[in-house]
Amino acid sequence: METGVKWAPKQSLTITAALYRLDRTNTRATDPNDATRIIQTGAARANGLEIGATGQLNRFWSIAGGYANQKAFVVSDTTAARAGALIALAPRPTFSLWNNFRLTSRLGAGLGLVSRSDTFAAIDNTVVLPAYLRTDAAIFWNVRENLRVQVNGENLFDRRYFANADNNFNISPGNPRAIRIALIARFR
Repeated sequence: METGVKWAPKQSLTITAALYRLDRTNTRATDPNDATRIIQTGAARANGLEIGATGQLNRFWSIAGGYANQKAFVVSDTTAARAGALIALAPRPTFSLWNNFRLTSRLGAGLGLVSRSDTFAAIDNTVVLPAYLRTDAAIFWNVRENLRVQVNGENLFDRRYFANADNNFNISPGNPRAIRIALIARFR
């Protein structure tokens, strides 16, 4: 079940919001102790709220961002998970925001944040992946109408974080600081 609204306070800006409740049956998860095995977790429920905004705030500044808060959990006891156990890799609050700034007619910059709360690595809720905040940025120059040079920086402050987990013992770190340079050409 889901309900939502979409509002455009001005032509160049859209704001959305949604409340949802998702029920799933016959759910499965990776065994917390053996990534080669799948275990039955019965039924799961996710209750949540999502809010988003996209658009041009003025001639020089545009945004794209969102906030979500959800609780995803096992509904009834099984041999694999107790009722109320939180679903792995389903953080409560998450937040992202990308700002794009047009500095001149040919030069622009971007700045973004990605945030995620603590989450569990597996359905047994014993290993916690800590919350993180990652900062990204970009600068771009339109050399010509069909040619652009862009430099992107991800994880600018080189924060150590964990992006994913297959189970309690197979946890993937997020990328360290990375700088990418791209030449983008459009052909008509």
